[in-house]
Amino acid sequence: MIQCIAPRNLRGSRRYFFTLLSKDNAPSAQTYSLSRNLPYPPSLVYSVISDVDSYCKFVPYCVESTVIHRDARTNQPIKATLRVGWQAFEESFESQLKCEEPYSVVAQCYKHSLFKLLYTRWRIIPHADQSWTGVAMDLKFAFANPLYNTVSATFAPRVTEIMIDAFEQRIAEMHKYVQSEEKAEMETSS
Repeated sequence: MIQCIAPRNLRGSRRYFFTLLSKDNAPSAQTYSLSRNLPYPPSLVYSVISDVDSYCKFVPYCVESTVIHRDARTNQPIKATLRVGWQAFEESFESQLKCEEPYSVVAQCYKHSLFKLLYTRWRIIPHADQSWTGVAMDLKFAFANPLYNTVSATFAPRVTEIMIDAFEQRIAEMHKYVQSEEKAEMETSS
């Protein structure tokens, strides 16, 4: 508990600068959810979200991403490490993954001194015609340090938007790439 004690006021009682950080007012996990409808097939959306090895190529603040274990039967990632950085700060953490193709990707960080909880769930919702896909990202986290929780409440909503925007942009890039590959293949076979 962090308490900065202010001078006594005229009535003799104390005011606490960080009263919201007391154990009685311990912050609960912060939860953010965003969803989008994307003009891409569900298989492409799923492949980008489940390609954790590539996160360092397009996810802001992610400087390294490595799948360290894959399911022997499905080849889906089941454990990964991420290193994230911003200015002079860098942290690495390991996450357990649960990928259910083509519907969801769940990542949960464990054994990390910075977080009490870090959980991300992506839901991929195919539209009837398969050319559009609903995608929803649920982020839930709580820092071990109550001060970090308080400060993060200011910027977490924007960071969540930046993350889903990065995935949307990557999906668009991959869609263009796939289309150009298909076009080139058709031209070669003609």
